[in-house]
Amino acid sequence: MGCSKPVVVFNANAQPSPGDVEVMVALQPEQPGIQVPVDFTGLSFESSALTDSTYFNTNNASFINFIKTLGTGLIRIGGNSTDKTHWTNRSRTPTTGNDSISTSDIDRFFDFTGQTGWKVMFGLNLGSGTASAAKSEAQYVYKIAGNQLLYFEIGNEPDVYATNGLRNSSYSYADFENEFVNYYQVIKSGVPDAQFSGPTAAYNTTKYVLPFAADEYSKIGLLTEHYYWNGPPSDTSVTITNLLNGDPTLPVMAGKLNIAAQAHHLGYRISECNSVYGGGKAGVSNSLASALWGLDFMFILAGQGDGGVNFHGGGDGEYTPISTWRGQFRAMPLYYGLLMFKMASAGRLIPVNLGENIPNNLDTYAVLSDNGDVLVTLINKDPSQELFAKLNAGRPIVAANILRLSGSSLDAQSGITIGGDSVNSEGNWSSPHADEAALSGNYCTLKIEAGSAVLVTIK
Repeated sequence: MGCSKPVVVFNANAQPSPGDVEVMVALQPEQPGIQVPVDFTGLSFESSALTDSTYFNTNNASFINFIKTLGTGLIRIGGNSTDKTHWTNRSRTPTTGNDSISTSDIDRFFDFTGQTGWKVMFGLNLGSGTASAAKSEAQYVYKIAGNQLLYFEIGNEPDVYATNGLRNSSYSYADFENEFVNYYQVIKSGVPDAQFSGPTAAYNTTKYVLPFAADEYSKIGLLTEHYYWNGPPSDTSVTITNLLNGDPTLPVMAGKLNIAAQAHHLGYRISECNSVYGGGKAGVSNSLASALWGLDFMFILAGQGDGGVNFHGGGDGEYTPISTWRGQFRAMPLYYGLLMFKMASAGRLIPVNLGENIPNNLDTYAVLSDNGDVLVTLINKDPSQELFAKLNAGRPIVAANILRLSGSSLDAQSGITIGGDSVNSEGNWSSPHADEAALSGNYCTLKIEAGSAVLVTIK
């Protein structure tokens, strides 16, 4: 009786293809560093969204699932409408305007967030409100929210009040600080246990955020600033290429915030952010490129000690991670960057040493998970060049599984997948396909398609 020949399984990740750029990556799992917070991922919504009874509503099971699929996180209510919506301290009636926040809106919102399991940061009107109204609203929010509430924000982007019509042209940081302290004291008189974040500056790190940290650190638990990569959408320089080239000032800003926060034993967070201010740019903010940018953006900030980021959105805007149209919710391309980060960041960041001649359009991050696995994220932002990566784990590898975030092209606005599967219309993603890297001792090798990201789980 003859012996059958063993089946030889071809692994496409074993050898580079002609024209591949080869890269070497050495990992150092023996040097774990910063722990990535479990609630690093956040979403930010306009205060005006509270007034739409069909939006934050427990009947929207798919919306709740979309949020829960991203893991544990923080929902922020804020944005420009914070300073334009007013507290009624009454139930909503058919005549209540959409510029007024009612007790019904607060009840409905916290019923919704309670279903997600996410905590909340809640903005109060400084720009056109009063301290007494903010106190009344804070009292009601605090009563209804319970342990869902982490922080109150006082106002939104005070560093641009002088240019957006909320204050006169001479308005300064000192003026804002005086107003903040007044609101703080009045709110505290009604809600003694209230916790605050601030100053929620739009961009002015030097003249607003750093002085605020030094002057008012005893009144806050979280230092906050906002960030948008570029804008407005009409600017011709707002392109996929420039988005993926990145912002060299981002690590500098984050480093300054980290130093200021640590000096006063505070955390810090980018509490509102996205790719292009003004709602995003079609073809850029709603493309596969935005998913790669968002994934990279989050890792950059995590490496600078940031406590988390809140991507602004809602409705059917170009940059929103979760879009809604006529009551139907769906995952936008950026959502997939957040979902990949959830899986790739569960642990402590570890050093990554790159070999020579690494392409500028490759970004690599690694995390040591609590169970000892090494999670490696490689982001290939080149639109046409495939890469072949050889990873040295610094220890024998038992298995190395690969999840791929990909689409048809960097400008693709649909058909985005992780592990070959999209998030379905109910907000669920449950059947990913992982392929296997080729193994040899301490090394594993894999292909990284052009315009894609991979997550390699090394066991």
